[in-house]
Amino acid sequence: MKSISGRARSRAVVALTAVVASITLAACSAGDVTAGNDDQLVGVAMPTTTSARWVADGKNVEAQLEALGYTVDLEYAEDDVPTQVAQIQKMIDDGADLLIVGSIDGTALTAQLAAAAAADIPVIAYDRLIRDSADVDYYATFDNHRVGVQQATMLLEGLGVVDDAGAPTGATGPFVVELFAGSPDDNNATVFYDAAMDTLQPYIDRGVLQVPSGETDFETVATLQWNGDTAAERMNRLLADTYAGTDLVIDGVLAPNDGIAIALLAALAADGYGTDAEPLPVTTGQDAEIPSVKSIIAGEQYATIYKDTRQLAEVAVSMGDALLKGEEPEVNDVTSYDNGVQVVPTYLLAPVVVDASNYEALLVGGGYYTEDELR
Repeated sequence: MKSISGRARSRAVVALTAVVASITLAACSAGDVTAGNDDQLVGVAMPTTTSARWVADGKNVEAQLEALGYTVDLEYAEDDVPTQVAQIQKMIDDGADLLIVGSIDGTALTAQLAAAAAADIPVIAYDRLIRDSADVDYYATFDNHRVGVQQATMLLEGLGVVDDAGAPTGATGPFVVELFAGSPDDNNATVFYDAAMDTLQPYIDRGVLQVPSGETDFETVATLQWNGDTAAERMNRLLADTYAGTDLVIDGVLAPNDGIAIALLAALAADGYGTDAEPLPVTTGQDAEIPSVKSIIAGEQYATIYKDTRQLAEVAVSMGDALLKGEEPEVNDVTSYDNGVQVVPTYLLAPVVVDASNYEALLVGGGYYTEDELR
């Protein structure tokens, strides 16, 4: 593999291109908007405050809408579906003119969205596709298929199976890995995992990667509500049932987000991993949350996926502003996101891989975090 500096240069070109493109598109959209009507109410329903990224999403959307002159009702449901259903219904009853929804369960809001449609309230799905409804007007998200490919590729790179350009190195292993996925009620989780497995399966088939637990189907490896404790419990079971009393050592873990990655690394450390004799496995992530970035800096978690929530908020707010003005929002994908009833017009942003070689340039240099926050 190349040196850290070589990997940094290689990634910097791709990352800078993706970030500049995203910022340019979002900035163009933001530049077209004018002050809204403070009599117009926008309901913003977010899933939880237990994840730092969702707190940032809510704050960014709220601030940008208010800067345009809209009144905002921002609600968090703390991963409780009935609470989110009630919150959205209240927004409708209170006369919301627009709904922006980061759903907990993408299949649980059909009745509320039908009520919104009956009241001529447009709906934007925020980062999580809302399924089984004809009443989702637009979708703002990152390229979720690409996220899954990036997670699988970073795992392969960390193991030395591919180089920093994604080309096979000829390493034959076998490398022992275990697989984790996100919540089964989140459409994105399936997209991430399927894309990751499309990348990993050929190496599993050739024996370069081995999954000693045999647990590879989505239903088995999924983690309800993206709960880190739930993932850690499963890892502890795997360590006890599959690895205890053997010479097997886990070389890599496909972790779908940072909260799960940190929980899995803690479980592995409690089992004796993290020493010179038994290093922590190469572990992936997503969301570039502060604990995981610190873990990457410390040489624990291998990498994460950076999804700039400021840009996602800009896209969603620009979409909403256009809808409230009777205009057609900008989209860049009208084929990929079928929610089971219709293909939802979508704006996709580019995710970026962050590791020890480029976190400073991307996260600190880009103003996402300060140096003090990462100490």
